[in-house]
Amino acid sequence: MSQSGSPKKEWVHTWIQKIIQAVQTDENKKMVQVFLIDPILNHVLERLFPYVLILCVLFVLLTIMISITLLIVFTRIPAAFNASSLS
Repeated sequence: MSQSGSPKKEWVHTWIQKIIQAVQTDENKKMVQVFLIDPILNHVLERLFPYVLILCVLFVLLTIMISITLLIVFTRIPAAFNASSLS
């Protein structure tokens, strides 16, 4: 292998280390959170909210329908659940 790639790798490694050190300061962490992470999360949540709301409504409707179905089944066939008919 040639030695020509080694200085380039060292330069990239040094550059990455400087970026990491710069981001580690409290001021830069706050800037990244306020200007990068928070807007991205807000955008994602705004886009997903209608779907989450629809899923919640469907879950409630499905639960109500299952309850009504079970109520109808248990009230229409009371003899099937009578203990005296089993013996």
